[in-house]
Amino acid sequence: MMDRTDGDHDASGQIVARERPELLMVCGFVGLIGSIVPLFTIVWADIAAGNHDFIADSISDLARGPDRFIMDFGFYAAAAGLMALAIGAAHAHLGRTGWSLGILALSLAALVVVMLGLWDAFGRTAEGDGMAVHTQLSFILAPLFLVGPLFMATAIGELHRGLRWSFVAAGVVWFVFAALFKLTPDNIDGIFEKIAFASTYLWTLPLATVLFRRGYDRSHRLAET
Repeated sequence: MMDRTDGDHDASGQIVARERPELLMVCGFVGLIGSIVPLFTIVWADIAAGNHDFIADSISDLARGPDRFIMDFGFYAAAAGLMALAIGAAHAHLGRTGWSLGILALSLAALVVVMLGLWDAFGRTAEGDGMAVHTQLSFILAPLFLVGPLFMATAIGELHRGLRWSFVAAGVVWFVFAALFKLTPDNIDGIFEKIAFASTYLWTLPLATVLFRRGYDRSHRLAET
């Protein structure tokens, strides 16, 4: 019989070799912190700005001006959380091709979010026309937050049926409100962006929780052997 330290089986019966509980707990914890910190930076930046219109202004608008470091920190924390989730999901590989594609989406999303934080000048392209680089990056991010949860939904649903629908809802709600953010007038688009942002919590928080609990359960099982 295979020892717990040498391997285990996931929900689909596949062998997961040398799954380390401490790594899963760290990835789950960083994933949770990376999801929560941006909420605090949004509130902090809103207070610092003093004139942020919740309905009309976007989250990225808070990254402008002398206090832009506040939202930059939020971007970096979010990116760290996404990368931690990608690492944890790769370590505890719960699915097949779809799960792997979800991991790739998480990794690329982390990279794009870092670049959003770094590119805080909101400048135009070198030629002086076209979309701002920040806007171009947001277009890259949009499909990643759509397909990421959808790719992982089936595998996560094998652990808990409700999580599958949470992941599907995350992708659908994100797509709808991200599209509305791009299509609606500037005086109301901010609220749609915030709803789209909130929808990402429907898969990042459950995934972080699953990773942390998986690591926690395995650490106690190892202690009992």
